[in-house]
Amino acid sequence: MSAGPGPSSSGEFDPWAWAGFCVMAVCLSLSFVFIKLSLEGFTPLQSAAGRVVLGAAFLVPLAMMFGDGLPRRLWFWKWSLLLGLCNTAIPYSLLAHGQAQLPSNVVGGMFSLIPLTTIALSVLVLGVRITRRKLVGLFIGFLGLVVVTEPAQWVGQGSAVHALPMLAVLGAIFCLAMSAILIRLMPPVHPLSLMCGSTLVAALFGLVPFATVFDGDLPPLKPWIGLVGVALLSTTIALSLRFWLIRRKGPVFLAPNAYVGVVLVNVFGIAVLGETVTRPMMIAFALIVLGLFIAQDGSGNMKQV
Repeated sequence: MSAGPGPSSSGEFDPWAWAGFCVMAVCLSLSFVFIKLSLEGFTPLQSAAGRVVLGAAFLVPLAMMFGDGLPRRLWFWKWSLLLGLCNTAIPYSLLAHGQAQLPSNVVGGMFSLIPLTTIALSVLVLGVRITRRKLVGLFIGFLGLVVVTEPAQWVGQGSAVHALPMLAVLGAIFCLAMSAILIRLMPPVHPLSLMCGSTLVAALFGLVPFATVFDGDLPPLKPWIGLVGVALLSTTIALSLRFWLIRRKGPVFLAPNAYVGVVLVNVFGIAVLGETVTRPMMIAFALIVLGLFIAQDGSGNMKQV
């Protein structure tokens, strides 16, 4: 799985890229379920730290066998530190805190805004020109975000209980959208090596919080299944594929995952966790999907990213 060429303007069908996309979409959607299971026995900080530490343990042998190992170059470790914080340590911690209070399907629906957030950041950070249609799509998609966050609950008694988890998830969305731009800009490197290096750096911040798990009675089997599951599916497989796809096809190629994610997260949340879909969530998801559809205007502007 090499880093691959930049996004192609030829529009040729890439079966390997689409196969990787399908695996990534399923793994990312299932990760919300496994996070929820892990939080039944771990604190949010222990869950976030554990998935990073275990993810690093999975990635090291993979990088050595199928990647380029861990290059002894200063630039590699500078990028590993940056992505370890922006792509792993910070968003994982924020996501665990948010999902401790919110249903997984709400969090998954909010995460479908990552492509739109990436477009907005590309305009602000990289100076990519944006069409009027894409701007309308951004507005509609973010309107869906307003609906799903239920603004009426942001004021009055108990508002902090509602607002803080929402803000945590929004912070995670911003970090992951920014990391997509950073991944596209960084020098060529094998995806497994980069994910291993960045996860190792993030694991340094997670060792102490994860070690607190062993201070008292260990959690039962179910939370451990959740922790190992999210470390393997999301931290190891999905994020490595995400990096590979961004390097191979560009961030715009990942946009359909927002549509797929809204559906799969709700299917898994209802089937496994017994969650329900409320009317505000249905309205919000419809707005987000509509915004994404409009924003994909075929202009090719995002291929510059």
